[in-house]
Amino acid sequence: MMSQTVKPKYLWFRLSIVVGLALGLLLLVQTLHTYRYVERSLVRQEARREADRRVLSIARAARLTNSRDPAALAPVLRELVNEPPRHMAWIRIVNNRGEVVAESDKVGDAPVYKPGEPGRLLADRDRRPDVRSTGAGDVLVTLNLLRLAPPPPGDGAPPDTGRQERGRNGRPGPLFVEIAIYLRGVSTNFAPLLEELIIGCSAACALIAAVVVIGLRFRHYMRGKHVEEELALARRVQLDLFPQENSLATSLAFAATCVPAWQVGGDLYDVFETDDRQIALVLGDVSGKGLPAALLMGVVQGAVRASCGTGSALNHEQAAERLNHLLCMKTARERFVSLFWCFYDPAASVIRYINAGHLPPLLIRHEDGELRVIHLDEGGPVLGLLPGARYKQATVAVKDHDILVVFSDGILEAANARDEEFGEEGVVASIKRHCDKPPGEICAAVLDDVRAFLGKELPQDDQTLLVARLDQVRMKSPEPGAPRQLAARHSAND
Repeated sequence: MMSQTVKPKYLWFRLSIVVGLALGLLLLVQTLHTYRYVERSLVRQEARREADRRVLSIARAARLTNSRDPAALAPVLRELVNEPPRHMAWIRIVNNRGEVVAESDKVGDAPVYKPGEPGRLLADRDRRPDVRSTGAGDVLVTLNLLRLAPPPPGDGAPPDTGRQERGRNGRPGPLFVEIAIYLRGVSTNFAPLLEELIIGCSAACALIAAVVVIGLRFRHYMRGKHVEEELALARRVQLDLFPQENSLATSLAFAATCVPAWQVGGDLYDVFETDDRQIALVLGDVSGKGLPAALLMGVVQGAVRASCGTGSALNHEQAAERLNHLLCMKTARERFVSLFWCFYDPAASVIRYINAGHLPPLLIRHEDGELRVIHLDEGGPVLGLLPGARYKQATVAVKDHDILVVFSDGILEAANARDEEFGEEGVVASIKRHCDKPPGEICAAVLDDVRAFLGKELPQDDQTLLVARLDQVRMKSPEPGAPRQLAARHSAND
């Protein structure tokens, strides 16, 4: 049933992966096609235009010098080749017999023409420019017709160099200009465009890689979401274990809050009534954080509840020793529990407690206009570490309006950016400012001060705080004709 509800839930996620992969491939293909078009078409077209401009320059130079002998244009050819930015590899003038009439320099990579081949190549309009590989890079070789000024009327034929072809009418034959242009030199004009295409290609590859990784990790993502749901359920179960409102038959005013560092925590607290009308207050801290600590927390809380028939010293000490033995037998050595476990006897106005390695709670009272702090630190070692440990119950008398404050080490060891800890001094100072307020407001004020002290730093451990005002406890009277209801002035925050 669970799998049937999960699959439609993530259908859009799977579809987005497919769409993202398709878009990435389309972008990559489009970018590569554009890059190829720039390299194969635009750069060569620019090279052709550059060659046409050089042919016009040669014809213009011939007109200005009134030269009808192509061999006399060799200095012009050399000047054009050496002209910055030196895109030209070579320039040659050939006749239709394939003979070189004039050239900028001797070039071994230049093509060799057969008789009549230059004319045929120029007449072929579908012919693409020739690209040749040279030692200095690829060059585009173009062939263009060179038109020299005709001899004046009545003049004789131009001086015959022996290399200029003559037509049937005795006039000089056609001449062709062969220009070789470095493609890498022309491609610098398109450098910004090519850079953007390279960036686009890299982005497309990154998108495809990211989508592929997400697709491969999708199953792990689903498992992670399932674990998150299980942790959320565990958090709700953990909250149900904490005391709820109206859980006491007496009007003891208390408040407690547990703020886990992770989704579930290893801190526990409980407040409940025993068979002899005493009130048990428990707060503990399981070593570690997260789900393992939360599981052990549930075991400890259940064992404490099950062993609290009365608050007598003998029963209390034996219950602590049995719990210690259970944890030593069933848990690893690195798993132990610090626990403060007390019974408040309102009739005798005393607290009987065992502190099993926990931070000493504070009993705060007014004496002579000042606040006196009493530390409750007697009992024994932590639970689950020493199999033969013994525990002793201690008793302390309480007065009306005394405040019991129990906390976990996540409160005292909260460290700010300067690595300063909130400490017991911070707790006492906060309680002094709010000691006349109800326990719920005192608890909220202490936690607010802790958060303000941390600033932007995140808490590194679970933060649990229990505050109880030990005023004279009165029984709640049930309504006439109704069974007795369990009620309490109680504030337990998530």
